[in-house]
Amino acid sequence: MKIEQLFTKEQLKKITKVTKTDLSYIGGFTLDGTATETSILTVSKKENLIFTEGNEDTGFSHLGNRHNYFSYINYWTSNDVGISKLDKPSKFHPKMMPILDFVKIADDIYKPENKNITKNSRPDTFDKYTGEYIYENDHKETYHLLLYKDTKIVHTMFPQSKKKNQKARTKYGKGIVTVSTKIPEFTHDLLVPYENSKHIPVYSILIRKYLAELKERSYIQKHNEEGTVIGAVLLG
Repeated sequence: MKIEQLFTKEQLKKITKVTKTDLSYIGGFTLDGTATETSILTVSKKENLIFTEGNEDTGFSHLGNRHNYFSYINYWTSNDVGISKLDKPSKFHPKMMPILDFVKIADDIYKPENKNITKNSRPDTFDKYTGEYIYENDHKETYHLLLYKDTKIVHTMFPQSKKKNQKARTKYGKGIVTVSTKIPEFTHDLLVPYENSKHIPVYSILIRKYLAELKERSYIQKHNEEGTVIGAVLLG
């Protein structure tokens, strides 16, 4: 089982100290090719909330990968008997700018009256704030903000509703789409794999252009447990 990579108490103290001694982070955005997980992206102007680079489990990387509308990373969850199924994290509005709008939302719902008004499953680790935010004057939605306990360091934030999620048509996760050209077959392939929780293709959609014939054919392919294609059906 994967160990969750949350910030340690020492890392939290270091992050907080840096933001108190260097005010240049407030309202600005830092882009650094050598950034680490504790590097600071920005500190909000209004409430001085701290957004860090983070990792897969915390910070902006976690927030963006799970909840950005255009993130296609697959997340899996297991039930009590160990059976994995595709998770469906809620998504932000597709027009929102990943860091700019997220900071505005966090600043807006960070209020004493919004603290712990909904269930906080980890009160010893995080402070939870829940509130409504209106986007573009007409889109009102409830958001949850989690800060590391007794700090202003953002762990994550997400919409309560999943109404912005794209409809899932399969229980498998879409893998990386690839494009390839084959010579001397003179074909051009676009392959869309659908994977299980082990990232192995279970089936795939193949769109193949036969360049010499000026024709295009679509197939659905079946894969074995190793991911090798073992059969295909012509779709059209």
